[in-house]
Amino acid sequence: MLTEMVLTGGAGRAGSDIADASTTRWTDRRVAIVVGVASTVLVVAGSWIPSLWGDEAASIMSARRDWGSLWALLGDIDAVHGLYYAVLHVWIDLVGDSPFAVRLPSGIAVGAASAGLFLLVRRRAPQATALIAAAVFTVLPRTTFLAVEARSLSLATAAAVWLTLLMLRLVDDRMRRGWWWAYALGLGVAVHLHLYLALLIPVHAIVAAVALRASGGLHGIRMRRFLVAWAGAVLLAAPIGVVAVRQRDQIDFRRRWRVVTAEGVLVDQWFMLEVLALVASAFIVVSIAVAVGLRDRAARGERQLLLLGGTWLAVPTVALILVSAIAGLGYTPRYLAFSAPGAAIMIAVAVASLPRRWMQVVSVAVIAALAAPAYLDQRTPYWKNGGTDWQDVAEVVSEVAEPGDGIVFDESVRPSRRPRLAMHTYPHGFVGLVDLGLVRPYDQTDGLWDVTAPLAEVSERLVGIDRVVVVSRSVRGVDDDVATLRREGFEPTERVALESDVVAVYERAP
Repeated sequence: MLTEMVLTGGAGRAGSDIADASTTRWTDRRVAIVVGVASTVLVVAGSWIPSLWGDEAASIMSARRDWGSLWALLGDIDAVHGLYYAVLHVWIDLVGDSPFAVRLPSGIAVGAASAGLFLLVRRRAPQATALIAAAVFTVLPRTTFLAVEARSLSLATAAAVWLTLLMLRLVDDRMRRGWWWAYALGLGVAVHLHLYLALLIPVHAIVAAVALRASGGLHGIRMRRFLVAWAGAVLLAAPIGVVAVRQRDQIDFRRRWRVVTAEGVLVDQWFMLEVLALVASAFIVVSIAVAVGLRDRAARGERQLLLLGGTWLAVPTVALILVSAIAGLGYTPRYLAFSAPGAAIMIAVAVASLPRRWMQVVSVAVIAALAAPAYLDQRTPYWKNGGTDWQDVAEVVSEVAEPGDGIVFDESVRPSRRPRLAMHTYPHGFVGLVDLGLVRPYDQTDGLWDVTAPLAEVSERLVGIDRVVVVSRSVRGVDDDVATLRREGFEPTERVALESDVVAVYERAP
């Protein structure tokens, strides 16, 4: 309903100098649909190739739980992802849980974000600028990263774009009161989708205040309505904020890879490649220069776009850096992916300011070419989390094991790298095997993972088992389990080294 409302809204009062709404509405709608479909096809291509990894395993395993088990989990941990887990639960029930299936919503969300960004920019600028923004956003490495990740950030980014578009509609037009409450509800729900979307509220506040002040008229009345809407959104989002504070100990925020660095802010947040970051930053600097030079009334739309793009980039980044510095909380560059549309807007305004169309086309082509290595790398089998190879583990185990064999996993590495998760992400390779270390399955606990025990503590489970498959990731991670197997009369008969994991077979000596 929100999509339909915005799509049929035309260019709005602020964009009336650009085109006549009565002649452009259907054209812009068609273009937005084409942009969305093309973006989806591009980012979904090859999404099934990389192995699923720990964060995605958490998504899939949580979504597979029944509703009671999921509620118990969220009461103890990961409540900030609860809405996404619920959505994925319904999705998996409908289409299954293959890598392609669980990542498809992320790809669709990227397409929706691209379409929404086209319409958003179109309200303040010509169609060419809007197309450039959508194209740049689609090829940014952080965007293509989101499409191959079964997590909530892609959905949150799409929500951020469409809510920002609705905010501009509320600034431009006299909307019915129900749409103000829809805006408040959308913001509140979006924060439940990803906690950092709360930082979208100050972004909207700055842009709306400046735009309304410049427009005159009923800006005071509309500003009060915005204040009420933002207050309502904060009230709706407050419960997840309280729960997030209560569950903050689930993450070790002071790990070295969570420290704020210049590379993290300037490269990793949106561009992920240094050369691309350099070129994109140059365009952003040009856009700032363009903003300074825009003085005439006809350029008001571009000025508002640059304010929106710059605020969208700066406010969440500065806020997160300050929180990290003051409160010692963690900084993770990918969590600011929802600001990538702001980068695309600023780059698009700079590119559109070039005097020749061929210059604009070449500029977009250069950005796409610089981003291509990241796109291709993201669609290789071992791209995720330092070479996760669980799809290979599942295939090898299915080849070397037989029904009734035992299996033991390396539990010494951090949860996101434990090879046990291969059994939950690619279960077809482990059918009929006896999980020797399992104490309690994950869906019978209020935690994310299985409860396990060392083989030495459950060695009686080896009775009647003549072959055991051992899957390890760390160098010494299964030494104790192997020692137990040897004491029980097992000897190694086969060993297969994969990208990151090793699959070994032990058979009981005659």
